[in-house]
Amino acid sequence: MSQPRDAGLTASELNIHDAILESALAVTNAIANLIKCATDSQEEIVAQGRGSSSHAAFYKKNNRWTEGLISAAKAIAVATNLLIETADGVIHKTHNLEQLIVASNEVAAATAQLVAASRVKADFMSKTQDRLETASRAVTEACKALVKAVKTIAAKQLEQQEASVDYSKLTRYEFKVTEMEQQVEILKLEKELTNARKKLAELRKFSYHDEEEE
Repeated sequence: MSQPRDAGLTASELNIHDAILESALAVTNAIANLIKCATDSQEEIVAQGRGSSSHAAFYKKNNRWTEGLISAAKAIAVATNLLIETADGVIHKTHNLEQLIVASNEVAAATAQLVAASRVKADFMSKTQDRLETASRAVTEACKALVKAVKTIAAKQLEQQEASVDYSKLTRYEFKVTEMEQQVEILKLEKELTNARKKLAELRKFSYHDEEEE
């Protein structure tokens, strides 16, 4: 995301890119702090729970918790990489704004998973866990800010598109054709939405099954 700017971009496009970069970097910075806090929390939990046993023995004894923590850490890594890739893609026009919103939501979901996994073994009133919870909220807020920025950009782009069309200049025939085209487009999108939801449900079923086998 740190590549030089395209000299051919308009001032409006540069502002959009700057807004996306600023919001995406805020998320990645919050994630970096989250990972640090999660590591501190994990070390505290192991130190307090293992007694005189080794780290390996503690992880083996608490294998379900360990698996949950590893799964959450993997989810964070994948979601962060997707976010960076998508933000870069939006800037270089290989990805769209909707993909960036989904990537941001994935980061927020993975963050919640990580905190939940840590919370299972954390001591009540643990300062380390409190810092992790605070870091988690910072990631969530940064993700919300990114989504808000993207939606604002999308709304402005839609306004510009609508402003470029003067329906008052259409003949009655042209108006009717345009109206029918929009109805057809809506039906196509509704069908695509139904199919996409079915596919997502199948993917999630496979994902849950895959996690149970690991």
